[in-house]
Amino acid sequence: MYTTRIFLQDLSKVKQFAAMTARYDKLKINLISDIYTIDAHSLIGIISLDITNPMTLEIPDEDPPTEFLEDIKPFVFDENTVLQ
Repeated sequence: MYTTRIFLQDLSKVKQFAAMTARYDKLKINLISDIYTIDAHSLIGIISLDITNPMTLEIPDEDPPTEFLEDIKPFVFDENTVLQ
């Protein structure tokens, strides 16, 4: 299983993230926020989460495609960044 923390700080980032995940429709991608787990391909699902805080991205596959790992880099949460 692959997991990382992501942060979608505004609606434009949510739209960009949903568009990016749409290119990987065969890959199971979950977003976890608090007690909720949604399909990361769903724009409405993502909007229903609390986007004011970082979320956990989870992929059940051991080795997600290298292209996907490159595509999520702009969304990966940097622990050193101060949230406002």
